[in-house]
Amino acid sequence: MNKTRLFSAAVAVAGLSLTVTACSGASKASEGYPTKSVTFVMPYAAGGPSDTTARAYGACLGKLLGGTFVVENLDSGAGAVAMQKLANAKPDGYTVGLSTNGPLVLNPMSNDLAYSQDDFQALGTMAEIPTLFTVPKDSPYKSLQELFDAAKANPGKISIGVPGATSSLATELKRLQKESGIEFSMVPTSGSAELITNLLGGHIDAGFVNDYVDVEAQVKDGSIVPLAAAGEARSEAFPKVPTTKEAGYDVKTTSVYGLFAPKGLPQDVSDKLESGIETCSKDAEVISQIGDRFVPNSFSDAAATQQVFSEMRTRYEPLLAK
Repeated sequence: MNKTRLFSAAVAVAGLSLTVTACSGASKASEGYPTKSVTFVMPYAAGGPSDTTARAYGACLGKLLGGTFVVENLDSGAGAVAMQKLANAKPDGYTVGLSTNGPLVLNPMSNDLAYSQDDFQALGTMAEIPTLFTVPKDSPYKSLQELFDAAKANPGKISIGVPGATSSLATELKRLQKESGIEFSMVPTSGSAELITNLLGGHIDAGFVNDYVDVEAQVKDGSIVPLAAAGEARSEAFPKVPTTKEAGYDVKTTSVYGLFAPKGLPQDVSDKLESGIETCSKDAEVISQIGDRFVPNSFSDAAATQQVFSEMRTRYEPLLAK
């Protein structure tokens, strides 16, 4: 019996030793993170606000952590290709990605995909972009009411561009159509840059677009006219433009740009990235590139960002559940 106890104790000690060694090895492996380039996956095309955000934070994180963050634009499948790559990546911190409402939450709810929101963990919020209903300068519609009245009178004939078929903007528009009975011709694009091009080219009647620096520049030069801000408050850039609620319609959405990693990231790597995002969110160069009004004054950490995206799923599930 004593021999049996001694043997069992030896096995237990050996097992404990192996566990400690494995944990120690994992810790050492992440101590010098990053020791090689990090792939920064982007679910939208180059040129839009999400791309600017990814590149600004990627450059800052590279300088801060002593590595290189390489942005990779994968805009196919409304961002599904990028999110699938991120979901399949090894959770070691060498593949991270920007995601927002559409690719992370809405896309897997409305399509049969090999990933779900539960395959990712949030690291922090990088930017929050409000949204606008806009028309080109020569549009006959001078208010949101005029635009919607035209859509009521001509079902399916008034075209509105949205940045992605499964973006939160597209989903809000679908919800509006369902609740109001207004029928638009929705035109999905690969992102805000393509949407603006279509709007300026007269290929669509209106745009439901992120209220970002590119749009702001087009508004200031008179190429685009904002009709309403789809948020809780009026746009800081266009204080005279009413909200959709003031115009009589309950439409509200904000594009939240979070940094995500595959589920299972080592805690010390997660902490390092989370701390890095917070530091970069206060960096003057990052704020200058993205725009002061788009980088929140108060940092939303990993837990807060995870909660925001969970609430999005709760909000849109009744509309999109398969």
